[in-house]
Amino acid sequence: MPIVNALQVVLRGLAQIFLLRTSTAGALVLCGLLQASATLAAAAVLGSALGSGLALLLGQAQEDVHQGLHGYNAALAAMAASVFFQPSVLVLSLVFGAVVAIGLALQALRRWSLPVYTAPFVLALWCAWAVLAPMKLQAGAGPAPGPGELVVIDGLLHALAQVVFLQSVPAAMCVLCAIALESPRLALQALAASGLALLIGLLMEMPDAALAAGLAGFNAVLCVLALGRHATLMQTAVAASGATLLSLAAQRAGIPALTAPFMLCTWAVLWHRALARSHA
Repeated sequence: MPIVNALQVVLRGLAQIFLLRTSTAGALVLCGLLQASATLAAAAVLGSALGSGLALLLGQAQEDVHQGLHGYNAALAAMAASVFFQPSVLVLSLVFGAVVAIGLALQALRRWSLPVYTAPFVLALWCAWAVLAPMKLQAGAGPAPGPGELVVIDGLLHALAQVVFLQSVPAAMCVLCAIALESPRLALQALAASGLALLIGLLMEMPDAALAAGLAGFNAVLCVLALGRHATLMQTAVAASGATLLSLAAQRAGIPALTAPFMLCTWAVLWHRALARSHA
């Protein structure tokens, strides 16, 4: 694979984290990562490259590889490992093992009639937590939420950046530009979903610092990015609200739900739409 094409595949893998399709969107995501954390940026690029390369070795469809569909789960796993676990040979080995598991899981899950989304990433991280927890290799709770004086403004934007484990307004603006590049309407819907999640968080009396960090809204943002092009506004709003409620409930219970609320609520809407069409 020529170097330029390989770079485009890696960037598309970063774009697919936000369900975007172009290497330009991926470059904007990478700019946001670099601005906030060179470590996370390196982990994302490495994960996307490894995931895509492994997919080629496993004989996956080249078109899927070129679209970045085998890079984004590996990129998320690599970033999460650098955030939640202490750097070590063991952790790195488990990350690479997770990349292998992601590739195998993709092969199996693609048989479903529903999209895979971030299921391999979530499953890989849950397995890593189960293995590493007894060894006390966690790095702590991840980035600490900042002060909550500007809860609404910060929370609205940080929800976009929290998808890639960041709490950074410039990174969020890069993500917003990447979304707007493909669909200005979708960018507005993503902000609206973040606002809806923020309102739910306020009604649930979540801590201001957590709301300002964007921890209420990142699952809702993903729901919009997955459903905004296809589902009705009501269906998208229901999915975003449900994902927010599940995410906040998991946070209160101390459960690392990651993007599972987004997947469950989006799958529910897609299943409902498929069921409605079959009875039409």
